[in-house]
Amino acid sequence: MELGEEKNIYYFNEEGQKNTNKVLELVLKKAQELTINKIIIFTSNGDTAFELRKLNEEIEIIAVSFPYKQEFNVKDKNGENKKVIPETSKRKVRKKLFDNNIELVQGTMPFNEIIIPGTKEIKKSTIVHTLSLISRGLSFCVQSVLMATDAGVVEKGEDVIAMSADTAVVVNSANSQWLFHPVKGLQIKEIICKAHKISPEKISPENKKEQGE
Repeated sequence: MELGEEKNIYYFNEEGQKNTNKVLELVLKKAQELTINKIIIFTSNGDTAFELRKLNEEIEIIAVSFPYKQEFNVKDKNGENKKVIPETSKRKVRKKLFDNNIELVQGTMPFNEIIIPGTKEIKKSTIVHTLSLISRGLSFCVQSVLMATDAGVVEKGEDVIAMSADTAVVVNSANSQWLFHPVKGLQIKEIICKAHKISPEKISPENKKEQGE
């Protein structure tokens, strides 16, 4: 009796959006191999979801994004902080997603803290940092599956592929509340790709848009 099987993981040299096209290629190949017809993309602007639609007209695409019109601080090319809102909050982007038969899920991210001045929610922060030991994009993948399942566009216990800018995984889904349940909890079944090297830039995974897309 076979003890298991050998599978490959693609390792990017560095993190970031420059890897996205390769991620899409790997994700479509894995979806065909496992006959998975549902791909979840964590995105702030919808661009990767549109690219995937160009590559495949049949597969079901779910774009998961940051909360509607929630502001984020990002650094511009000069290193200065500026406030932005997700492009997925704009009417024209939401319409384009709809026209391309891409489901949009936008809501509170499961690992984000409720802001209470002077306090920190250690449990949620620990989950993010633990996932980031593997890949900083992995937290976005996991949260996107939880959000899609909570929204009812993914069934509990369904196998899906979730991806961010440089990370993709095969996941058996679960609701946020059941994340760590021993039977009904979420399972990361395969890592398709990830960055081999984490950039030295110290940015909190909760606020780094680039790791999503």
